[in-house]
Amino acid sequence: MRRALPVILLLLLCACGAGTEDPDLVQVVLERGEGFTAEEYVRSVPRGADAVFDLTLEPGYAVVGTDREEAVFDGGRLTVLNARYNTVVSLRVERGVSLFYCANGGTRLDGGDPEEAVEVPTAKIHLRLNTAVGTDMFARDGYTLTGWNTMPDGSGTAVGLGSRVDWTEGLTLYAQWAQWAPEDEFTWESEGNGVRITGCTGDANTLVIPGELNGLPVCTVGKDACAGGGYTALILPPGLRRVETGAFADSAVREVWLSDDIESITDYAFTGCNHLQTLHINAVEAPVYSGSYFATFADKFDRLLSLAGRRKIVLFSGSSTRFGYDSALLDQTFPDYEVVNMGVFAYTGAAPQLLLILDRMGEGDILLHSPEFDAAQRQFCTRSDLEDNFFCMMEANYDMVSLLDMRECASAFTGLTGYLSAKAGMEPKAYSLSPAGFDEDGAPVPEPSYNEYGDYCLYRPNAEDDQPVYGLPVDYTVRSFPKAQFLDPLNAMYRRFLDRGVRVYFTYAPRNRLALSEDSTPEARAALDAYFREKLCVPVILDIEESLWSGRYLSGTDNHLSTEGVAIRTKQIIAGLSAQLEREERHA
Repeated sequence: MRRALPVILLLLLCACGAGTEDPDLVQVVLERGEGFTAEEYVRSVPRGADAVFDLTLEPGYAVVGTDREEAVFDGGRLTVLNARYNTVVSLRVERGVSLFYCANGGTRLDGGDPEEAVEVPTAKIHLRLNTAVGTDMFARDGYTLTGWNTMPDGSGTAVGLGSRVDWTEGLTLYAQWAQWAPEDEFTWESEGNGVRITGCTGDANTLVIPGELNGLPVCTVGKDACAGGGYTALILPPGLRRVETGAFADSAVREVWLSDDIESITDYAFTGCNHLQTLHINAVEAPVYSGSYFATFADKFDRLLSLAGRRKIVLFSGSSTRFGYDSALLDQTFPDYEVVNMGVFAYTGAAPQLLLILDRMGEGDILLHSPEFDAAQRQFCTRSDLEDNFFCMMEANYDMVSLLDMRECASAFTGLTGYLSAKAGMEPKAYSLSPAGFDEDGAPVPEPSYNEYGDYCLYRPNAEDDQPVYGLPVDYTVRSFPKAQFLDPLNAMYRRFLDRGVRVYFTYAPRNRLALSEDSTPEARAALDAYFREKLCVPVILDIEESLWSGRYLSGTDNHLSTEGVAIRTKQIIAGLSAQLEREERHA
């Protein structure tokens, strides 16, 4: 009967269309199917208007497409654009896989047997699956849930709440619990409906800040409250709102766990904590950047992880890389290599992103770096800050943050606070949203906007003329790139890759040739190119002039190539890289 219903509706539509009293109205029917329900399955709209259906997906199901290009799905809403005729629309919905979760000493909030695992259907949208946040599934009096593990005793693979895991059939994740430090080790004072910790006398190796003291929620860890302690691990509970200046100053802490509902915590809370190495962030709130271009970093990182042990060409910089390559053509030209486009956003530091990439590359791999000059402070690795935009990129898989050594990074907690402040009040989304389902402006699209390599692949037309978009001329002169400030830190990063046997090549990011400063004369550009070739510790594979484009081959900005521009540039890159590899082979 379910299969027959759309046919009946279609017949009704035809009858209705033939004898409608208002020829300016059209009807759109959503075909019923497995895995979703709609508030309405028939919509009557003015001819040329959009027909909108509000949907509810069953757990573990995801919309993977529709049968019509004009029908786009965004979270819980299907929109049929510019409906001009009576029509029937079908959704392509797929059921994902199941993850199993064990309370492992806790209780189930659904009242079920805590010894039995909870099965959670999970949409298989990404190469690796996002896990449950868990705080809505399990509880344990006097304990904080710190994450999941593939083994009950914590000896297996650890996964943060909401972070990603490699899926295998029957995969079971076990809750990991940390017992709160005893109440008599703290002093506190009232603060609103909760308490503010003012002192701590415990001497355990792990300091677990209680979620409650005297039955009241802990809202704040106060100034200098836990300073100078010998603890090496620090666990902060979900629900904690603020950590004040000096709260954990001069302590021996090496590892910190916290949740993404904290409102204020800065690096000043950890002044003098010179051994702090690892930051774990647990998700207890729904993501807000899921599906945006920020979230592409996690998907690209998944691809990088999936290629362990295989030779790779990794493309890196900001959005000029995201919009700048036809990786399929690179793949065809260099069949011995897998291609990964890691470009996302130039205006957050390249250094921490490159450190994450570094540990996933090895002997014989290739890193092709094309830093944008309009974001040179960040793209030349002059800064190691973990900025708010960096955490936007980490939100889809916070475990990526824990792979970084905080001793090599700066402003981690301050940047985290900036990110948390920015996302406060934004619309909650879901981990099941893929950036490939949206264009760069966040509008849903009927075909994937990103391909398997990480290229943004929606068609982008040429510009109508050559004129710059932003009116922000960039200086292509030697004086703008002092060696100590720019090239020394970049070379230091390159050498870390070279030490692993990775071949590193520098090339220039695309730029509108009219979006340069007056001082960036042909002579100045030639001098800059010669300067880079002399001072960089890696080869420059293309001439600087090849990176300066007619504005017609750019789309919407001064450094994002149009689809035609991408094809031309990729051929340039192939020619330059092929020539360089041939030279190296001759001299090997």
